[in-house]
Amino acid sequence: MKVVPLCVLLFEATLAFGSLPCAFGETSVGRRFTAADDVGLALFEYAGQGAPSGGVIKYSPDGRYFAVVTERGRLDLNAPEDTIWVFRIEDVQRFVQHPEEGNAPFALPLATMATDKDGPLIERVRWLSDSSGIAFTAVQKSARCKFRQLFVADIATHELKSLTPADQDVGDFDIRSYARYVYEANAPKLLTAPQQDERPARALTGNTIWATLFPDANPHVTPFDAGGLWAVIDGKRQHVLNAELYEAPPGGASLSLSPDGRSVVAILKTENPPDSWARYKAPPGYDKFDDPVDTSAYHLIDLTSGTKALLVNAPSGLNKDWNSYFLTANWSADGESLLLPDTFFPLEVTDPKEIAERGSHPYIAVLRLKSGQLSKVLAVRAGLDKERYAVNDARFEDDRTLVVNFDRSYYLPDHPPAAIFHQKADGGWRQLPGTEDPRLAKLPMRVQKRESINQPPELVAEDRTSGVAHVFWDPNSQLKDIELGSAEVIQWKDDTGYEWEAGLLKPPGYAPGKRYPLVIQTHGFLKSQFLSSGIFTSAFAARALAAQGIAVLQMGANPNNFDTPKEGPDQVRGFETAVKKLAEEGVIDPVRVGAIGFSRSVFHVLFAMTTGKPLFAAASVTDGVTFGYFEYIYSVDGGLDQEADPINGGKPFGVEGLKTWLAHSPEFNLDKVQTPLVLLQPGVRKVFAEWEPYAGLRYLKKPVDLIMLPAGTHVMTNPTQRLASETTNVDWFRFWLQDYEDPDPAKAEQYKRWEKLCDMQVSQNPNQPSFCVRTKTH
Repeated sequence: MKVVPLCVLLFEATLAFGSLPCAFGETSVGRRFTAADDVGLALFEYAGQGAPSGGVIKYSPDGRYFAVVTERGRLDLNAPEDTIWVFRIEDVQRFVQHPEEGNAPFALPLATMATDKDGPLIERVRWLSDSSGIAFTAVQKSARCKFRQLFVADIATHELKSLTPADQDVGDFDIRSYARYVYEANAPKLLTAPQQDERPARALTGNTIWATLFPDANPHVTPFDAGGLWAVIDGKRQHVLNAELYEAPPGGASLSLSPDGRSVVAILKTENPPDSWARYKAPPGYDKFDDPVDTSAYHLIDLTSGTKALLVNAPSGLNKDWNSYFLTANWSADGESLLLPDTFFPLEVTDPKEIAERGSHPYIAVLRLKSGQLSKVLAVRAGLDKERYAVNDARFEDDRTLVVNFDRSYYLPDHPPAAIFHQKADGGWRQLPGTEDPRLAKLPMRVQKRESINQPPELVAEDRTSGVAHVFWDPNSQLKDIELGSAEVIQWKDDTGYEWEAGLLKPPGYAPGKRYPLVIQTHGFLKSQFLSSGIFTSAFAARALAAQGIAVLQMGANPNNFDTPKEGPDQVRGFETAVKKLAEEGVIDPVRVGAIGFSRSVFHVLFAMTTGKPLFAAASVTDGVTFGYFEYIYSVDGGLDQEADPINGGKPFGVEGLKTWLAHSPEFNLDKVQTPLVLLQPGVRKVFAEWEPYAGLRYLKKPVDLIMLPAGTHVMTNPTQRLASETTNVDWFRFWLQDYEDPDPAKAEQYKRWEKLCDMQVSQNPNQPSFCVRTKTH
């Protein structure tokens, strides 16, 4: 299809965010990108959490509207701002067919929330079945609590109506109308923790150290008798199951309300599961994790009596992490069949081949409720399977036809977006021709989000008749005045043959032949995602670094040997071969390389620092795991040993156990560090969590700086927190890789600390090139 950017149409169209700019890459040279610009970007996906349920584009059942959800950081409010935008398909179609008239479709901000410092604030967005409104949960606050409340926004009146009481924290829900819906309630979080009075002696065995040292870190209302499953039937609210009887997995029960609104399918923990459930296997490459059996399974709950029944005598795909990212069952129109998108099959059959097949993976399946017939539609692929896929939604088109819509943003991006299946006379299912959801195929145009490593997100509509596509909405028109630099996808192989893929961001005004400093950003790469901060919004600062003349490589990890002693060396091999490739191509200066670690890749960066090789001239880590001894001790009963033991070769007790830890654990090898390190930790608990590498380097008098950011979410969503982490990392790497200090007087104390670290680094490593700033008079 041919995409026509708005600037070609030679008119100005005013939307909620202002005038529509030309597509990225066709703008005039402007100012450089900053961390504040990154915070202010409106994204169609929430940071690190994927699109809200159902995909980016949410069509109304009657085909007249579609909605999208954006989130941007508001530094003026110190809060993220989430907005549900609604478009009329008729307006978009008119614009696509007659763009010369200049009637750009209006983006209706149906609901906007900026109610807390951390996001996401709007979640679980879905249309009512009659297309009259959109239901969603949103973060709210009362005088004493913070909670998520269920709302419906009316399309005609724009009225916002709450459907659940204040001080009930709503998790999952499903809804048919204002008078028929079901939801799960949890205890709300207290805004002010109660004072801890002196208590008598009490047993702490089995408690985590977090609950012992930080009892008020995450206080909730207790006791809370309103927890569990609630239903509203014909406008009457009732408490169906209390919290003890309603044991849902951490992500919620994936509720699916029946057409008559009198029963619901939920994924709940199974009481007394048979021993045979332990025979189900893990996905390819995940068997080494040795995860315990997850007894979550599909249940049918009668909303009048509260009785619940196991639908399939087998666990859901939550068992062993068979994750296809969609678990919610779908009812047939007559309420007599269920599409179960991720379930194992029972092992109580006699055919050995069938037993092996059923034990090897779950399926997308159909259950006929009257007969109990369970049929296989499609095998779930997960783990390290090269054919792994992600599902946006799955539903009945009619009683014998199913539609599965895939999320192709990461897995199998070049495969069709949908698959259609029809049930044969023998009960089996076959895939039909066609690669588009039949409901979408009836629309006069295709609407999609256009985004790539070098393209900020925007909405594009394609006319089905002419094949011409037009950009009709850009939520980030402010970028038209900013010079963004250029990003590209690169590939290479390391000496084991592993194939790496990453995004290389070159600074604005890049000059071939000039060697630039490089910062390696870790934890993943998605070529369909605009490379702004990084794969997540925690600590990464790609465009802000590039704006200051630093090349950035956004790369993932080699997962083949995760949770083994080879995990660290595999990642180091990736770092080394990436630097070698870019140095040989004349792009970077190999002695001016930095790295940022976040979450799991904190371990990878620390491991690379303790190999005894001066791979990095500077490093930064934020809120992650180290698999070190101190972390191991304070994580007792938390499950860390399931990964730390195999990574370090055993338990750190006894002579032989300690030998393996001395060989593999970065914290026992800090004496080999030749790289200055800054730790950016959000809140007191995270400072405590990564105290060991900081304390060890301080004992060894090696250059290290520890900075506590405001507390927040693991994937940062708070604007002030994000700005602080990105700005500090830009300053840190400019200091160590470019011999530069920001003249802002407010940063004088920061540079005094760092100059002393520079003196320390130069004196300890006299044979290494240095590019930092030595101590001077301020």
